[in-house]
Amino acid sequence: MLGHATADIIGRHKLDSLKSDGIDLCRDNPNVNKAVETMIDKELRSEREKKTGRAPANGLVSIGSCPLHVIHNAFKHGFTQNEWQVEDILYEFWFFFSRSSARREDYLSAVESIGDGVGRFMKRFVITRWIEVGPVIERVIDQWSILKEYFLVYLPKINKNIINNDRWKRIKNQLDQQQTFVRFQFVLYVYRHIFSKPLTWLQQSEPLVHMLFEECSDLFRNVLISFIKDDLIMNKTVKQLFSIALNSQANQKPDSKLEIGETTRNELKEMSTNDKATFFSNVRFIYLSISVSIHQ
Repeated sequence: MLGHATADIIGRHKLDSLKSDGIDLCRDNPNVNKAVETMIDKELRSEREKKTGRAPANGLVSIGSCPLHVIHNAFKHGFTQNEWQVEDILYEFWFFFSRSSARREDYLSAVESIGDGVGRFMKRFVITRWIEVGPVIERVIDQWSILKEYFLVYLPKINKNIINNDRWKRIKNQLDQQQTFVRFQFVLYVYRHIFSKPLTWLQQSEPLVHMLFEECSDLFRNVLISFIKDDLIMNKTVKQLFSIALNSQANQKPDSKLEIGETTRNELKEMSTNDKATFFSNVRFIYLSISVSIHQ
């Protein structure tokens, strides 16, 4: 039971583990963990000084911030620096059904009236776990035609007062816009093709510190490949990649070559020329924001 344990108690347990088998020391931000790190570092230096007779230059070996946090924050940063409001839309969908069993029952009735597909309720999106937006959006995309039928046709027919409901108005506004569906497809593409694999890989139980640099470098390179011209990336070291002026239009791929996924590009055909231009501009900014966040 370590819920009320002091830094000294936790530190002693970890030191005993270090002496027997060796461990990776990881922590989040709470100050008690910072105290544990300081204590263990001091103890290691003291032990080395006793053995060598001189003060050691180094104690614990720092590998920097937790890569999972860096990756998560980069993904979140990329999609929250624009006006897409992805998290707000997902919350609206989930909340509309979460407090009403009648609405959930009506939703399934709407599915039966359509006669196509299987009704599945919306998954909850937790803002502190932004990287898990993928499965939530997968569910929305899977139910998209049913959601449109339910909110735009079924509800107004059985409940005339629904048009006065503010949440319904916001949901209707999003469902009426083709760009909402296109944006969801793009977010899902980035999640599946760039972020899902390294996140799954980094959550293994075995030691991975010796492979962190390579994996994080591959992630950074994959983001750049999505919007930076190939000749600027091929056969370049990570240090050389850092020197690329990512925000320069001359270094970025044309709209036709941006990596957005085949499904996303097909859905774009239904959008106006101006909306397409805005979308591609947003895509560039998203990739740029993610790249800068990883680099920092």
